[in-house]
Amino acid sequence: MAPGMPACGSRAQLPAGKVFHGGTERGHDDVRAEAVFASGSVNVRSWVCLITLSVQMKNMDILLKTGLSLPGYVAISRLTSGARTAGARRGFNSDKSFDVLAPLDTKDPSLTPNRTSVPASVDAAPPGVLGRRGVALYRTHFLQNGHARLQFMGCSFYCRVFVDGGEVGEHRAGGYVPWWLDLPAPATGNATRELFVMADNRFNRTTAPVHTGGDFWNYGGILRSVLLHDMPDDPKETWPWRAYVFPTAEDLGVVDIKIVMTSANFTGALMIMLTFGTQEPSAVNAVASAGEAWIRSVQVPQPKTWSLKDPQMHTVTVGIGSATITERFGLRRWAYADGKLLLNGEAVKLHGWNHHTQWIDTGASPTDSQLDEDLALLREGHANFVRGAHYPQDQRWLDRLDESGMAMWEETLGPGVTVEDLQDWGHFMKYQLQQVDEMLAASMNHPSIMAWAWFNEGPSNEMAACQAYLECSLRAAEADPTRFRTWASNKKEDDKCLEHATAVSFNSYPAWYSEKQDLSAPKREWTASAAWAKRNFPDKPFFISETGAGGLYEWATNATDAYWTLKYQQEVIDADVDVALADSNVSGLTLWHFFDFKGNDEAQICGPCQYLPGVQPPTCGWYNMSGHCENRPGGLNHKGVLDAYRRKKPSFSAVAQKYGQHAPAESGPGHLYIV
Repeated sequence: MAPGMPACGSRAQLPAGKVFHGGTERGHDDVRAEAVFASGSVNVRSWVCLITLSVQMKNMDILLKTGLSLPGYVAISRLTSGARTAGARRGFNSDKSFDVLAPLDTKDPSLTPNRTSVPASVDAAPPGVLGRRGVALYRTHFLQNGHARLQFMGCSFYCRVFVDGGEVGEHRAGGYVPWWLDLPAPATGNATRELFVMADNRFNRTTAPVHTGGDFWNYGGILRSVLLHDMPDDPKETWPWRAYVFPTAEDLGVVDIKIVMTSANFTGALMIMLTFGTQEPSAVNAVASAGEAWIRSVQVPQPKTWSLKDPQMHTVTVGIGSATITERFGLRRWAYADGKLLLNGEAVKLHGWNHHTQWIDTGASPTDSQLDEDLALLREGHANFVRGAHYPQDQRWLDRLDESGMAMWEETLGPGVTVEDLQDWGHFMKYQLQQVDEMLAASMNHPSIMAWAWFNEGPSNEMAACQAYLECSLRAAEADPTRFRTWASNKKEDDKCLEHATAVSFNSYPAWYSEKQDLSAPKREWTASAAWAKRNFPDKPFFISETGAGGLYEWATNATDAYWTLKYQQEVIDADVDVALADSNVSGLTLWHFFDFKGNDEAQICGPCQYLPGVQPPTCGWYNMSGHCENRPGGLNHKGVLDAYRRKKPSFSAVAQKYGQHAPAESGPGHLYIV
């Protein structure tokens, strides 16, 4: 057990049909979101050690399912803020710290639970320590005026939602995508209602099919914001829910706008008010069908393009009836022609890192300052490309990449998928395609995104899997034809599904997993792979989606370049970067990884390292490197150029210098449109 971490108590079994009563009332005022793009900060404390979190307020009863284990209780005050506004919107963010009680008698009717922050990762724990797997229970109250829409920006893994004791919906398509539920109006028109949420972070093929594992800790709980949106009370009325802006193939200053209504059944004529930036509004007549309306060939006033060098952004406000929404977007065009990756007609070479949403203390629920600090480090490293491994991204992070002019690869959750998964159209693929839909619906207006992806290191060497790759590609292309579609393939030249991608992307670790200690291996392997992609898929860009080497932060002064030393890590990464930047057949590189991160459940079995006493941030004095423990010393993947606390390794400065000195390629034709 790590120092300062509360001990986990024994489990108390809940009798069938037992009802628990809350104690002292806690404050839970709603926060009205006034700014379209504002996000709330989260104040949390480290090391939650629970298997079940129960959240209760004064005099509220809840019937829990037979067999649910309750070692302790935690409560929430409010749930969260978020990223956008439709009509009136309220957030449920808590600014309170975790306050975890020791195990209690769950039969005690005088039990007074405390509160926790939302969003938060309920299983955050130090490296080498297993976070708890189980069901987190949350309860709060909210004021509902008429019809409403409850939106979760991330609830992991499996989420069930109850209002006033009745189940209103569930979500099985992954813990990292936004989704929503519509709530009918209360019988009295407006009322204070009880919200009860169950978040199950256990791996289960039935309830959490797309959580297939992977070499990272899958965090659980209400990871991201929860929003409450007012909806129209008249069933014949509709409001705008989202507006997606697509630059046209002919002219970046002319856009097509797809408006999604709050009512998926609405069909008929509409008067729509459009306002770009601070311009005067203009009225547009449109016809909606099945809750969607298109406005074609709209001229953006004084258009400015979004680019890596000058990331200009625009806004458009869409008004229908009494409601408006404001969307932010960028005018950009990705293409590939004459062997060059093009952004707005200029040939570019992308270079950067893979980036997990993970911090030691906050897990997958970072504070704004943590996001800002990582972005600052990426900029210091002269990155212009980030791969969001291995799941849909926090909208706050995408906002920052938009503003910074960094290209982004976003992918669905799904490392560890099998051929059997990809042939399971009745269950796994049903939720995988839902995940694709929800990822695109959340992120399409972010100009930083240059690629949609899925199935990291999946079974693409099997023809039987290719139909699933095709269906994901078709689903993404139908919603958004302006980005590349790809996957990070470790099957490389044996990949049988690449015809369904519009970009070829390979993962490999020469001189680390293969041909160890051979520093000529990266150049040899990546030159051959890039040439193979150019011969076989000349109309598709080639990306090195993962490569690199591990290095223990504390092993910095070794005289030789032994395996795991920072000296050897830098030598391997230098070779990877050199070939990627020099080879004209390579369009982009994302090194694995930006920082050291916590591995999966199995990686924690060997336990933590032995920490040096009195040193902060925690620094290891000894690692167990015996047997399989050598793969993930101390429960971490050590391939970062920063350690888990964002301390720099020598490879960070070396890569930053190479990225910073890389000259941009020449301009090329820019008329192509990705389809």
